[in-house]
Amino acid sequence: MSENDFQSRDIDVSRPSAARMYHYYLSGEAVFDVDKVFGEKIFQIFPYADVWAHHNRGFLQRATNFMVARGIRQFLDIGSGLPTVGNTHEVARQSAPDTRVVYVDNDFEAVTRAHELLAQQDALDTTAIIEADLRCPDLILGDADTRRLLDFDQPIGLLIISVWPFVPDSDHPYELMAQLRDRLPAGSYVAMSHASLWEASPEVKERILALTELYKQTSDPVVNRTRDEFAAFFDGFELVEPGLVHAPEWRPIESVDSQDPARPCNFAAVGYKP
Repeated sequence: MSENDFQSRDIDVSRPSAARMYHYYLSGEAVFDVDKVFGEKIFQIFPYADVWAHHNRGFLQRATNFMVARGIRQFLDIGSGLPTVGNTHEVARQSAPDTRVVYVDNDFEAVTRAHELLAQQDALDTTAIIEADLRCPDLILGDADTRRLLDFDQPIGLLIISVWPFVPDSDHPYELMAQLRDRLPAGSYVAMSHASLWEASPEVKERILALTELYKQTSDPVVNRTRDEFAAFFDGFELVEPGLVHAPEWRPIESVDSQDPARPCNFAAVGYKP
């Protein structure tokens, strides 16, 4: 996808999307009937889908709090999905009410719902949602709302939580990440997570492979990557302790269940741009 050929995606009620399914895993709410039907298939194959999603959500919230504690007051959340409890601006503003946030998603339903939520919260002066795609970084960074809310002379917190699995190698994801990295000011942070099967048990690995096949029926097929392949997205950043770990193990607030079958299905890390 080139920088100029992103087109708004009309809501496709015949196929699930990654954003709507992630929302279903987190909240139990099916936006359309097709999402519920697909979700039932998912849970038959991968009964830990909701746990997996909450691992991602918990990582996003802890990473956001970590960045706020280090002075970050502006965030770019790419692939933010449908609004649910504990969104980035809600988490950050508990400690820093002056935080500004730009959300990005390529799912029209997610954008519409997020805009409605922000309007209800009277938050549109300091928060925005734009319809764009991770594969078009120039369009994201050049958007009027991005320019209005984010000061690229000051550090930024970039969040890309479980979005890279939906960007195939043919779209050159490492080059896209390099473009985003190069535009971030010094002192910025990036938090990313990525689904993976490589450190899961044989049974869970088999389930993830079946899940990957099932996702081919959606608007957003999935790519599995190894730990080293995920680590390559942090080229040019210094990893923050504890480095690249499974998502629930990144600076946990509560003890981590080592027997949780979903635990090794997500890699996560936060990087710092010196």
